[in-house]
Amino acid sequence: MKKYNQLLLLIVSIISLSLFLIYRHEYNRLHYVLEVFNFFGQPCNFSDLQKADTILNQHDWGATPVWQENENGYVYSAFLTGKIEVKAIALQTDAKYLPRNCLLWFEDKKKAVPGKFKFSKIGNDDATVLTAYFYMCSIPNIENVPYAVSFSHKIKRDNELKKIMLTNTLDHKLNVNTTICVSPSIFSKKRFIEFISFHKLLGIDSFIFYDRDIPHRLSKLIMNLSKRLGIQASFLPWNYPKLESTLTRTIVENDCLLRTFGQSKYVITLEINEYIVPTGADSFDSLIREFNSDFHRLSLPVQKFCINNVNVDKPIALQNFEMANDFKYNVVRNIHRNINSDNIISTNAISKALASIHKYVKCNLEPLNTSTDKSMLKFSTDFVRSTLVQLLIHEQM
Repeated sequence: MKKYNQLLLLIVSIISLSLFLIYRHEYNRLHYVLEVFNFFGQPCNFSDLQKADTILNQHDWGATPVWQENENGYVYSAFLTGKIEVKAIALQTDAKYLPRNCLLWFEDKKKAVPGKFKFSKIGNDDATVLTAYFYMCSIPNIENVPYAVSFSHKIKRDNELKKIMLTNTLDHKLNVNTTICVSPSIFSKKRFIEFISFHKLLGIDSFIFYDRDIPHRLSKLIMNLSKRLGIQASFLPWNYPKLESTLTRTIVENDCLLRTFGQSKYVITLEINEYIVPTGADSFDSLIREFNSDFHRLSLPVQKFCINNVNVDKPIALQNFEMANDFKYNVVRNIHRNINSDNIISTNAISKALASIHKYVKCNLEPLNTSTDKSMLKFSTDFVRSTLVQLLIHEQM
């Protein structure tokens, strides 16, 4: 009799476990559907969000930048960085045509006010014969704040000058913890959605995309969903005047640092196929707490992962774990503590044992020295369940 009781208990246990697994599976399916189609209990009509005549309010990162031709060069953006001190980001094809004059525009003055011009080199690209510069303009003994700046090689009349609108970086309140600026790249909806979803999972909710070819429908949808998703996504135009060059990332990073100064505590510039992956920590804040809060800059090593699989039902980062061991590849990405203006910047290097940047690329056909790294898998459940990834999998975007 005792044996029959034990057998009965075993059968009941097996049936209960089976029912539990079935229930859990169905519950997860229902949970995914509710997350995707009913954010926080509010029904969401995606077609309405895409066709709406308005876009929800976004964080104001200042004047919209645009490349403007300026005599023999180009100017992208300009920032008020001190009391009547302006810094602009520019490209020049020939140093002999560098501006000699700068003028500042004030709302209460009809004519532009001449300032003192200086410049410094940011970087150069021999292939395109281009050099990136900071153009600087200052003027003493002026109480009001200018709204635009102009640069010229020769003296010109006011109506012949091109105005570059200024972004005021002074007197901002710190209201964003971390911002990721994303360099322009060839558009891929899958990569775009997965990039936002993963870094939101790390606790990063502020993004600035330097937009070259992201479809307006998609950027508008992301901005209209931003409150429900708990993110801030801004899209700045990138109409680079020449063929893309090695200067692109340098210019974007400098614009990003100036634009977010005093507003975002930490800033990093990444490409759309690069992911911040903490090894021990489970969030970006946890990673930062490993270091002294007074650091200026943290450098993260970049590791290349070969893309061998692109299953539409799973993020690329959760399918490809083959890491290329290229010892000549010594690229880093810097996390800037962007709330001070010290001229002397110290850098702390982060060990690969703590965190690295996973860069997902198509590897060469020749045999590579590779190793397996599955550290991304610890984020797999939440990554796959994230709202945008589920929308993508269910072809709702």
